[in-house]
Amino acid sequence: MQEPKSKGARKRNASAAGFKKEFKPYHATSVPKDTDLAANATADEPPTTAMLRNIPSKFTQQSLLEEIDAEGFSGLYDFFYLPMDVRNKTNVGYAFVNFLEPDDMARFSRHFEGYRFKNNNSQKIATVSPAHVQGLKRNIQQLSKKAVLHFNKGQYKPVVFRNGERVDFEVMAKELD
Repeated sequence: MQEPKSKGARKRNASAAGFKKEFKPYHATSVPKDTDLAANATADEPPTTAMLRNIPSKFTQQSLLEEIDAEGFSGLYDFFYLPMDVRNKTNVGYAFVNFLEPDDMARFSRHFEGYRFKNNNSQKIATVSPAHVQGLKRNIQQLSKKAVLHFNKGQYKPVVFRNGERVDFEVMAKELD
């Protein structure tokens, strides 16, 4: 009678046989594609929230904000969120930026479409589209009950600005509620 193989032995045999289970992070399967995002943008108001994609994984909130500001967008947005893979401590490749004016969002889109990030050695080329969720209030409402606000002492939570100064996310959420 053959003894059952241990879990580790089964994994090694499956890998050796080419049956490795493909890892798909949540964000890779649940984020709508560009065409879906453009179709969902509200037609009655011009978009103010951009989704910036293909961000090199080593960028942090601070380094990406610095690059965006250095490209001429400092003080023009009131919301920024760079989702992070908390296990690997890297970003997941996209960010959301809400601009105060639709014209600034349009300029940001033109500027960062096809953009090569300067503060990183990556070959990634950025793309920009209107975000599925538009506006400061809706973005804050969308994220106000998410675990990201509390994980790692709030290090990865969205950044909110008022008059160019950082404002605590929870304070802004309560004001907009």
